[in-house]
Amino acid sequence: MADFWGSDRRARRITHVLAVAGVCLIALGGAVGSLWVIGVGVWLFIAAVLVDLIRRP
Repeated sequence: MADFWGSDRRARRITHVLAVAGVCLIALGGAVGSLWVIGVGVWLFIAAVLVDLIRRP
């Protein structure tokens, strides 16, 4: 049972890290005016959403 909750916390942490990194890159790209930085941020945010969708039972 401990391994189940550990993997759930790990997946939640990965989701949060990806989402926060994506939002930060989107904001940075918007401030700098760099489209490719915004694109990388969007892809990180999409990855966070996908991990969250797959993680949920």
